[in-house]
Amino acid sequence: MKIGSKHFMDWWSYIYVIMILLISLFISDFNIVMFILYFVLALPFINSIEHFVVISLLLSTISYYFTGAYEEIFSIYTILLLLIMARVLFLYKGKLEFNANNLILIIILGVLACWSYIESPFHYFNGLFRLLYLLLLSVVVGNFIRLKISVICEILPKTASIMVVGYLLSVLIKGSLIDGRLTIANSVNTNTFGMSCAQLGCILLMTAFLNKAQMRKNLVLCAIVVMLALLSGSRGALLAFALASAIVVIIYAKKNGRLTGTMFKLAIAGTVALGGMYLVLILTGLDTSRFSVAEIIASGGSRRSLIYESLIPYIIKNGYWKIGYGPGHECSRQVIMSLIGWDYAHSHNTFLEAFGELGIMGLLILIWSIKKSLKNIYGVCKIYKEAYLFVTILICLLINGLAESYFFDAVLWLLLAICRNNFIEKTEIVAN
Repeated sequence: MKIGSKHFMDWWSYIYVIMILLISLFISDFNIVMFILYFVLALPFINSIEHFVVISLLLSTISYYFTGAYEEIFSIYTILLLLIMARVLFLYKGKLEFNANNLILIIILGVLACWSYIESPFHYFNGLFRLLYLLLLSVVVGNFIRLKISVICEILPKTASIMVVGYLLSVLIKGSLIDGRLTIANSVNTNTFGMSCAQLGCILLMTAFLNKAQMRKNLVLCAIVVMLALLSGSRGALLAFALASAIVVIIYAKKNGRLTGTMFKLAIAGTVALGGMYLVLILTGLDTSRFSVAEIIASGGSRRSLIYESLIPYIIKNGYWKIGYGPGHECSRQVIMSLIGWDYAHSHNTFLEAFGELGIMGLLILIWSIKKSLKNIYGVCKIYKEAYLFVTILICLLINGLAESYFFDAVLWLLLAICRNNFIEKTEIVAN
């Protein structure tokens, strides 16, 4: 098996992911020695950077749990940047594969973050540095290399399958129940775990829908990971999974003239799935009131609504709508603590987080960046149907982003970068 061949790169990806899954079970600290180890083992990915992009994306769904995946200098994202630099220098002799898609807006967002930091009452440097780091990562992946969408979409469900098996083993070995809700480890928020499971579920379900090969295996793994999401008690993750999958299936069916039949199948599948999930809730003894809208309203609703009701007027009243109160979750945490007395890590809304920390311009740039990325990847879907995988997981993230904040997470900026990439296949088809 030749190094650099497709078969080798696939298997090396599985080994690399399994290695990180196992390390994360027992080691949480990531030092320079481990960084060098990760980097040396990642060197073969220079021949197929798409494989390492997929690995980075999937690990970023629980970045603070997977050893080496947290958003900082010594991380897999820096390794990705180094691999891209090595690819450009050694394989392409210094020639950049540049495209300007959304680049100006990302640069403006970086300048805006610096301005907000200067004017901020908190001067949280780590927040500024992290955002600039994520923007750099997004620019390099989205604008300075051309990826092969066919390779990414082929390896994505395979790697997601490895992740699902890894989650099952991790839950059995290190899993924890927090207030009756399942998570992969005691240090991982149940909503974060649930959302990671939901995104893996989207990948596997859409792969089964778009490609009948190995459909049974993908559906079984999808059912398993969705059950894990259900046991996590994450309402937003389950809703995001269901809505994103349904939206993309309907779009695809309408495009191919099969809307009526598809809607009927969705109704049947949805009914069966809801019945199965409710049965699982009963059998496992999970608190079903978390999934009852009536009971949530009767109990006064989610505390998220209290955050929104307090934070939005505060931003407007104090003039932070102009430039924000400073980049970084710590800024939002301190503001929220002063307003409602609860120690929340962030505002629990991706768009509100952007609005609070970078003002109205930050919010508008984020929305426009999302629009541009969705438009680009949807255009790719017209020539390569498997690209719907990325439409689905991006929509899933955005839906759950209405209840969680991903503004300072690698998963959002990597997804936006991939979706706006000037893919090799896209350029080749246009040229022909």
